Amino acid sequence: MTGSISSRPSSPSYGSTSKLAHFLRVNDRLVIGAGGLILFIIMILASLSSEESFSTWQGLRLGKGGLNDFFGGAIQHGYFSVEKSKVDDHTFRFASVTDLDQLSRVPDEMMFRSVLVSGALKYNPDTNQYSVEFDQSRTLYSKHNEEGRGMELSELIIYQNRLLAFEDRTGMVYEILNKDGGTDSYVVPRFVVTEGPGETDKGMKWEWAAVKGGKLFMGSMGKEYTRPDGSIANSNNLWVATLNENGELRRENWQDKYNFVRKALDAEFPGYLVHEAIDWSDHLKRWVFLPRRVSHEKYDDVVDERKGSNKLVLVSENFDDATVVDIQMKELDPLHGFSTIAFVPGTKDKHALAIRSVEEDCVGGDDATCKQRSYFIVFDVLTGEVLMDEVRYTEDIKLEGVEFVDIHTPEPQVVLQ
Repeated sequence: MTGSISSRPSSPSYGSTSKLAHFLRVNDRLVIGAGGLILFIIMILASLSSEESFSTWQGLRLGKGGLNDFFGGAIQHGYFSVEKSKVDDHTFRFASVTDLDQLSRVPDEMMFRSVLVSGALKYNPDTNQYSVEFDQSRTLYSKHNEEGRGMELSELIIYQNRLLAFEDRTGMVYEILNKDGGTDSYVVPRFVVTEGPGETDKGMKWEWAAVKGGKLFMGSMGKEYTRPDGSIANSNNLWVATLNENGELRRENWQDKYNFVRKALDAEFPGYLVHEAIDWSDHLKRWVFLPRRVSHEKYDDVVDERKGSNKLVLVSENFDDATVVDIQMKELDPLHGFSTIAFVPGTKDKHALAIRSVEEDCVGGDDATCKQRSYFIVFDVLTGEVLMDEVRYTEDIKLEGVEFVDIHTPEPQVVLQ
């Protein structure tokens, strides 16, 4: 009997299976590691897809590390916007803050205050004129100070849906938050920025802020600090700080930019400009400068009180072109100087609300002689036509920041998770 010899199948599928089994035996650790990595990635993607880090009708749900969740240490999202300032097609709510200088200190306490003023700006299309109404004011308090000075708020702006206020003694950037259903407000410090390139412990003397290209530009008065003889002590106030949407801080030397605007107004050193009202227009693609002071002579602190200006300078994005516009006020009082500006919503930045504030006989810091007051004005940015003559605020205080915002916005409920 002849025996038969059986053989294993030699099909391609069997050969592939055999090779795979051999590969797995030899590379078992590599395969296990790769499988674990894939499983880890799947778990992360599943977690991200189910995460709710946005506002819901129930309130603000705390995020889990999103780029904007912890701006300046905040755990909640912002809830103010210029869009919410709209009452109707011709009426917009606004808010303003005070810089009371030494008067910011609460008597007999190490506590400091700023008055938060709110109101509504109304437009009459038949007359092409505006009118203003004021609401009841609120008071913001803080104990933060530098050498016994604090809460001298000099600018107000919405960024990332956050209402930010800038203090010109400590260099603090505060966030204004609401409580009690929007009937009251308080401040929380988000950033402290020192002046110049950041190599000093002196707080930045904030005076203006603007949003451009998603970044927040924050600046000072744009003038060198000079000695009594006119010589330059330092140029720290010619620096600008920027914040991006993640709260990252950068600094820029704006000396050439400030000097370009000086030249447009024939105020080159030892002449000077003092800036407190600067903004960027996305619609006009121009920087808008409203100098508070314009002087063709060297700085003198007494004479400076009467260097108020009616000049507006439109500057190209690259600072290579400037147009000077005269604001056509009925009467030009040299004590009045621009301290802040905000574009009226819905006008494509052609109409602006500004405040002209006054410091009279305030040199030396004598509270008994120092007189403050503020005036609201609306004008056409391109032509200088006045659309609302100066309206004096009801109290004699110095307002230095304005923004279109509904300060009565209720604070959202924070939902922990």
